[in-house]
Amino acid sequence: MLRTSRGFTLIEIVVVMLMLGVIATITLPRAIKSSPELQVDLAARAMMRDLEQMRMRAIAAKRSVRVVFDASENFYTAYMDVTPMRTATFSLGSNEVERSGLLTRGSSGGVPGVPLPKRVDFGTGSVSVGPQSYSASDAISLDNDWVEFDARGMVVPAGSDGVIFLVHEDEPSAIAAVTISGASAFHAWRYRGGRWIK
Repeated sequence: MLRTSRGFTLIEIVVVMLMLGVIATITLPRAIKSSPELQVDLAARAMMRDLEQMRMRAIAAKRSVRVVFDASENFYTAYMDVTPMRTATFSLGSNEVERSGLLTRGSSGGVPGVPLPKRVDFGTGSVSVGPQSYSASDAISLDNDWVEFDARGMVVPAGSDGVIFLVHEDEPSAIAAVTISGASAFHAWRYRGGRWIK
Protein backbone atom coordinates (compact mmCIF):
# COMPACT_ATOMS: atom_id res chain seq x y z
CA MET A 1 0.00 0.00 0.00
CA LEU A 2 1.40 3.35 -1.07
CA ARG A 3 1.04 6.25 1.27
CA THR A 4 0.82 9.73 -0.04
CA SER A 5 2.34 12.24 2.24
CA ARG A 6 0.94 15.70 2.56
CA GLY A 7 3.19 18.47 3.79
CA PHE A 8 6.57 19.97 3.12
CA THR A 9 9.99 18.47 3.44
CA LEU A 10 12.65 20.10 5.59
CA ILE A 11 14.58 21.12 2.47
CA GLU A 12 11.55 22.90 1.02
CA ILE A 13 11.03 24.83 4.26
CA VAL A 14 14.71 25.84 4.44
CA VAL A 15 14.70 27.04 0.81
CA VAL A 16 11.60 29.18 1.42
CA MET A 17 13.12 30.63 4.61
CA LEU A 18 16.33 31.54 2.75
CA MET A 19 14.34 33.25 -0.01
CA LEU A 20 12.35 35.25 2.56
CA GLY A 21 15.61 36.23 4.26
CA VAL A 22 17.11 37.52 1.02
CA ILE A 23 13.98 39.51 0.20
CA ALA A 24 13.89 41.02 3.72
CA THR A 25 17.58 41.92 3.53
CA ILE A 26 17.01 43.85 0.32
CA THR A 27 13.74 45.60 1.18
CA LEU A 28 13.91 46.25 4.94
CA PRO A 29 16.66 48.92 4.95
CA ARG A 30 14.72 50.93 2.36
CA ALA A 31 11.52 50.63 4.35
CA ILE A 32 13.00 51.82 7.66
CA LYS A 33 15.19 54.60 6.29
CA SER A 34 13.81 57.78 7.78
CA SER A 35 13.05 60.78 5.64
CA PRO A 36 14.65 64.19 6.25
CA GLU A 37 11.25 65.48 7.38
CA LEU A 38 10.95 62.72 9.97
CA GLN A 39 14.50 63.34 11.20
CA VAL A 40 13.90 67.04 11.92
CA ASP A 41 10.45 66.31 13.40
CA LEU A 42 11.93 63.77 15.82
CA ALA A 43 14.76 66.16 16.75
CA ALA A 44 12.25 68.94 17.50
CA ARG A 45 10.11 66.65 19.63
CA ALA A 46 13.17 65.42 21.55
CA MET A 47 14.22 69.04 22.19
CA MET A 48 10.71 69.90 23.37
CA ARG A 49 10.78 66.96 25.81
CA ASP A 50 14.22 68.03 27.07
CA LEU A 51 12.97 71.58 27.68
CA GLU A 52 9.97 70.28 29.61
CA GLN A 53 12.26 67.99 31.59
CA MET A 54 14.51 70.94 32.52
CA ARG A 55 11.52 73.03 33.53
CA MET A 56 10.30 70.21 35.80
CA ARG A 57 13.83 69.75 37.14
CA ALA A 58 13.93 73.45 38.12
CA ILE A 59 10.65 73.05 40.00
CA ALA A 60 11.72 69.82 41.74
CA ALA A 61 15.11 71.19 42.83
CA LYS A 62 13.72 74.68 43.57
CA ARG A 63 16.62 76.12 41.61
CA SER A 64 17.05 78.03 38.37
CA VAL A 65 17.98 76.09 35.24
CA ARG A 66 19.37 77.63 32.05
CA VAL A 67 19.27 75.77 28.71
CA VAL A 68 21.91 77.11 26.31
CA PHE A 69 21.82 76.53 22.55
CA ASP A 70 25.03 76.59 20.50
CA ALA A 71 24.19 76.95 16.81
CA SER A 72 27.83 76.71 15.71
CA GLU A 73 28.18 73.28 17.34
CA ASN A 74 24.57 72.07 16.76
CA PHE A 75 24.42 71.36 20.46
CA TYR A 76 22.48 72.32 23.58
CA THR A 77 22.97 71.79 27.28
CA ALA A 78 21.44 72.78 30.61
CA TYR A 79 23.00 74.35 33.67
CA MET A 80 21.55 74.41 37.18
CA ASP A 81 22.23 77.14 39.71
CA VAL A 82 24.38 75.40 42.34
CA THR A 83 25.09 78.45 44.50
CA PRO A 84 24.21 77.98 48.18
CA MET A 85 21.93 81.05 48.20
CA ARG A 86 20.22 80.08 44.92
CA THR A 87 21.07 83.39 43.30
CA ALA A 88 20.45 82.24 39.70
CA THR A 89 24.15 82.72 38.97
CA PHE A 90 25.74 80.40 36.46
CA SER A 91 29.43 79.71 35.89
CA LEU A 92 28.56 77.43 32.95
CA GLY A 93 30.67 74.60 34.35
CA SER A 94 30.21 70.87 33.88
CA ASN A 95 29.20 70.44 37.56
CA GLU A 96 26.15 72.62 36.83
CA VAL A 97 25.33 70.39 33.85
CA GLU A 98 25.54 67.26 35.99
CA ARG A 99 23.26 68.81 38.63
CA SER A 100 20.72 69.84 36.00
CA GLY A 101 19.90 66.21 35.32
CA LEU A 102 19.78 66.70 31.55
CA LEU A 103 20.10 63.37 29.83
CA THR A 104 23.44 64.04 28.20
CA ARG A 105 24.03 62.19 24.97
CA GLY A 106 27.35 63.73 24.01
CA SER A 107 29.61 66.68 24.70
CA SER A 108 31.00 69.79 23.07
CA GLY A 109 34.29 71.27 24.22
CA GLY A 110 34.22 68.97 27.25
CA VAL A 111 30.76 70.16 28.33
CA PRO A 112 28.14 67.39 28.51
CA GLY A 113 24.92 67.99 26.62
CA VAL A 114 22.83 67.00 23.64
CA PRO A 115 24.13 67.14 20.06
CA LEU A 116 21.54 67.43 17.34
CA PRO A 117 21.10 64.23 15.30
CA LYS A 118 23.35 63.72 12.29
CA ARG A 119 22.37 65.86 9.30
CA VAL A 120 20.06 68.06 11.44
CA ASP A 121 21.23 71.62 12.10
CA PHE A 122 19.97 74.76 13.74
CA GLY A 123 18.67 76.74 10.78
CA THR A 124 15.61 78.23 9.13
CA GLY A 125 15.96 76.49 5.77
CA SER A 126 13.70 77.93 3.11
CA VAL A 127 11.11 79.63 5.37
CA SER A 128 10.80 83.34 6.01
CA VAL A 129 8.10 83.23 8.71
CA GLY A 130 7.99 80.78 11.58
CA PRO A 131 5.07 79.29 13.47
CA GLN A 132 2.76 81.79 15.17
CA SER A 133 4.28 84.49 12.92
CA TYR A 134 7.71 84.39 14.59
CA SER A 135 10.45 85.84 12.46
CA ALA A 136 12.65 83.27 10.74
CA SER A 137 15.60 85.63 10.42
CA ASP A 138 17.58 83.68 13.02
CA ALA A 139 17.75 79.96 13.78
CA ILE A 140 17.50 80.68 17.52
CA SER A 141 15.36 83.69 18.40
CA LEU A 142 16.01 83.63 22.15
CA ASP A 143 17.89 86.40 23.96
CA ASN A 144 21.54 85.31 24.23
CA ASP A 145 20.58 81.92 22.69
CA TRP A 146 19.32 80.53 26.00
CA VAL A 147 16.13 80.08 27.97
CA GLU A 148 16.05 80.14 31.76
CA PHE A 149 13.52 78.68 34.18
CA ASP A 150 13.22 79.97 37.73
CA ALA A 151 12.56 77.77 40.77
CA ARG A 152 8.82 77.84 39.95
CA GLY A 153 9.45 76.66 36.38
CA MET A 154 8.57 80.00 34.82
CA VAL A 155 10.54 81.48 31.94
CA VAL A 156 12.68 84.42 33.03
CA PRO A 157 12.53 87.22 32.35
CA ALA A 158 8.79 86.86 32.70
CA GLY A 159 6.90 86.85 29.42
CA SER A 160 9.93 86.23 27.22
CA ASP A 161 9.41 83.81 24.37
CA GLY A 162 11.07 82.60 21.20
CA VAL A 163 11.52 79.89 18.63
CA ILE A 164 14.26 77.44 17.68
CA PHE A 165 14.41 76.25 14.07
CA LEU A 166 15.84 72.93 12.89
CA VAL A 167 16.58 72.04 9.28
CA HIS A 168 17.91 68.98 7.49
CA GLU A 169 21.23 69.78 5.82
CA ASP A 170 20.36 67.80 2.68
CA GLU A 171 16.79 69.08 2.32
CA PRO A 172 16.26 72.81 3.08
CA SER A 173 12.48 72.34 2.97
CA ALA A 174 12.60 69.76 5.79
CA ILE A 175 12.09 72.18 8.68
CA ALA A 176 10.79 71.91 12.23
CA ALA A 177 10.58 74.38 15.08
CA VAL A 178 10.12 74.48 18.84
CA THR A 179 8.29 77.48 20.29
CA ILE A 180 8.70 78.63 23.87
CA SER A 181 5.95 80.84 25.25
CA GLY A 182 6.25 83.32 28.07
CA ALA A 183 3.95 81.03 30.07
CA SER A 184 6.54 78.21 29.86
CA ALA A 185 4.66 76.18 27.26
CA PHE A 186 6.51 74.36 24.50
CA HIS A 187 5.26 73.22 21.12
CA ALA A 188 6.95 71.28 18.34
CA TRP A 189 5.99 72.33 14.81
CA ARG A 190 6.71 70.95 11.36
CA TYR A 191 6.69 72.82 8.09
CA ARG A 192 4.69 71.07 5.38
CA GLY A 193 3.15 72.38 2.17
CA GLY A 194 3.98 76.00 2.95
CA ARG A 195 2.41 76.07 6.41
CA TRP A 196 3.25 75.21 10.01
CA ILE A 197 1.51 72.23 11.63
CA LYS A 198 1.63 71.18 15.30
